[in-house]
Amino acid sequence: MTSSRNSEATNIPSNPRGQSTITRARAAVVERKDAPFVMHDVTLEAPRPGEVLVRMVATGICATDAHVRQQLMPTPLPAILGHEGAGIVVRTGVSVGHIKPGDHVVLSYHSCGQCKPCLSSHAAYCEKVWEANFAGARLDGSIGVERNGVDDLHAHFFGQSGSIVRL
Repeated sequence: MTSSRNSEATNIPSNPRGQSTITRARAAVVERKDAPFVMHDVTLEAPRPGEVLVRMVATGICATDAHVRQQLMPTPLPAILGHEGAGIVVRTGVSVGHIKPGDHVVLSYHSCGQCKPCLSSHAAYCEKVWEANFAGARLDGSIGVERNGVDDLHAHFFGQSGSIVRL
């Protein structure tokens, strides 16, 4: 969902599949073109059925993040950027079965999972790659992040991160 330092995520429920608890975290936000990355407190909604909440242990800002910051790759701002990283699964949505809380994972890009390339194990060629990774929202247009009680941020950059790989 979003990058947060290991010690920053709070309010994690004792029932890891609980869907009613929100999580507070810290996220790298770019407010406008060429603005610096600034850490902000954010609130994340609980994972949806196919989503996973990961407590980030290692993360970085890559060239793609820098290109979006400069608006060389148009993504709506303000936005939570940063998508590369590794961490520990904290909570999963109810339909996630291949990983569980406590698993160590790395993050990758997002894909729709429904188009011909995705269904033939070629998610890198997803027909919705742009919408899934650069639109600043989930594929259904929703954004599960708030800052100071306001939903003025775009998120889900690279699905933040749509594909989770167990180590």
